Parts: sequence; C-alpha cells; structure tokens
Amino acid sequence: MSGASYSSFVKILERWPIDKNKKGKDLGEALRMLFSHNFPLGSSSTVVNQKMMNKQLTALEALTSSSSLINFPRQSTATFTLLDKEALSGITSTELMGQMTGQAKEEKSTKPGLLQRLKNIRLI
Repeated sequence: MSGASYSSFVKILERWPIDKNKKGKDLGEALRMLFSHNFPLGSSSTVVNQKMMNKQLTALEALTSSSSLINFPRQSTATFTLLDKEALSGITSTELMGQMTGQAKEEKSTKPGLLQRLKNIRLI
C-alpha cells in the first residue's frame, strides 16, 4: 500500500510548485521535506502510519485540486487588503520581509522603547 501512497504523493508534489520568493516559508518546500521524511528510501519505504498518510494525502489532494474553490466560488476577487495577487506575492516575499525586519531593527536601536523611556524618567 505504501507504493500507492508514494505515487500519490509524487503526483501532488508535481502539481505544487516551490515559490522561490518565500524560501524557508513555502508550503511546497515543506511538503517536499515531509515527503523525504515519510519516504526516506523512495518507493521502497514502508509507511509507519498508513491511516495518517491517507488523511494527509486526501487533504493535500483537496488543496491541489482547489475543490473548495470549485464547490464554493468567490463572489468577489477583492481581498481584505484590496491588493491584487501579484502585489500580495511581492509583499510577502522573504526578501522584502528581511528588509522590513532589518529596518525595524535599525529603528529599534536608535529609538528607545517604552521600558527604556520609563527607566529614564526620574522622579523628583
């Protein structure tokens, strides 16, 4: 049965690309790590918990086939941010996030925090 699980998992990985902009935070990358953990010897690996593997495969199949999107289509293409898909992808990239955290660290080092300001207050 693990051979069937292996081929099902491979098909899911083929349909789920890796997003280079989200290195370390990409679901496709995490799926590949899960795959290598579950099948360390490739198709000859034995699955320890076949029931759990079947649940994971069913859930991943539903995600890759967009079954919820097909069954429950959106009324609008707008998001709560009012940004399009490309803009959201750029904002959530790890490169931009790294730049933002770097700026936050610089601002934090130059601007004292609340605790530091409270320590600096001298009561007369």
